[in-house]
Amino acid sequence: MARSLQKFSAHTRLHMRDVAIVSSRRWNVVATTCSGRAPAATTETPMLPFYPEALAKERKRMINAAVASTPAGDVPPIPHGYLEEEHMMWRAIFRNVSTSASRYACREYLHALREGAAYWEDSVPDMLELNERVRRQTGWRVAPCIGSIPPDEFFAELEARRMPCTMYIRPHTKYTFTEDPDCVHEMLGHIPHLFIPSWARLYQAFGRAARRLMESGDSDAYGRLNLMYFAVVEKGLVRDGPAGEVKAIGASVISGAGELAHALSSPEIHLPLEVDLVMKYGSTNEDGFMERYFVGEGVDTMADFVIDWMSTL
Repeated sequence: MARSLQKFSAHTRLHMRDVAIVSSRRWNVVATTCSGRAPAATTETPMLPFYPEALAKERKRMINAAVASTPAGDVPPIPHGYLEEEHMMWRAIFRNVSTSASRYACREYLHALREGAAYWEDSVPDMLELNERVRRQTGWRVAPCIGSIPPDEFFAELEARRMPCTMYIRPHTKYTFTEDPDCVHEMLGHIPHLFIPSWARLYQAFGRAARRLMESGDSDAYGRLNLMYFAVVEKGLVRDGPAGEVKAIGASVISGAGELAHALSSPEIHLPLEVDLVMKYGSTNEDGFMERYFVGEGVDTMADFVIDWMSTL
């Protein structure tokens, strides 16, 4: 059994004594969102690896401890290496997100995912190799982090062209949606954006605007900036191709296949990307699906529109 749980310490085994883990065991699991709702299925429910929340929580603790003890910007070794259970979760999620994205995501994202990020399906991406590829092709770097970080710290990283990225992966019970930003969220959501030049500029512009507003003490404008970031970068939709079909571009929507199907199959909750509408109906709630999604007129046009708006704050 590759990288099996025998590699855990005696303390860890005792801590996990009530969790029976067998790498070869596979369960047909219907994932639920944190609100208890089953997300709309985008493909036939696959046979998922058994990677329960208790084990995922312990692995998150161990991996985050390694990140926290490593100098900022450096990539730590994964304790015991990634487990086979974690690689199996990546394979299952990657296949599902890729299948859903092929149907629901915009062309620019798909090209960035396949030709830019160019992940291997079989294993959790190696952060050192990913960091080098991102640096070489975009001038950005990937910065390991331990989960959600305060907005001011996050925006400071963006201004410096560093993309925060966790190194742990979600349990099977949150297969299609998680409120906790795991490596799937960043690697399949945010990092492909960096290979789209207009969106790499957009990320850095958010960082610069946030610093300016924090230095000026304009908390109202800073709140509006956060609303726009979430509406566009996390949850944004966009008109795609000559027919103008609505597709996804937002990192949170794409990396959660359940929300992707929900957002794209409900045109009645789509609104045009207009500042007044974002300020009225936008939300920074990360605990479930959005009540409204905002649709830009094109990937580059969307980025330019938001960059121009930020200059007025």
